[in-house]
Amino acid sequence: MTFAENVAQIRDIVLIVFLVFTFGLLLFGAALSLRLYGRVNRFMDRMEHVAEGFEETFGRVAVARRTVEEAASVLRPVVKGLGLMGAFQGVGRLFGGGSNEPEPSDREDR
Repeated sequence: MTFAENVAQIRDIVLIVFLVFTFGLLLFGAALSLRLYGRVNRFMDRMEHVAEGFEETFGRVAVARRTVEEAASVLRPVVKGLGLMGAFQGVGRLFGGGSNEPEPSDREDR
């Protein structure tokens, strides 16, 4: 065998080893990609479930809020008619609720 034939055979062997190595890396990468895809898929399913739970909870809160607003609008005339609105406002002022009148120390009645 001549030197050129030896170089050609060595080059072919190196090329075959390189191709087998890259094929192994490709298979390894594909296996890791499939595992990652499975984990991401499970994570996204869980997030969808959580989002559905939040949506259901916020829907219930909105319904409860509308119910309380409707009850308040119905009861407000009754409370005013009984004179309880002033009592509730007085209790609110007693505990530091936002009254529109200035404090006695803030007035300038001198």
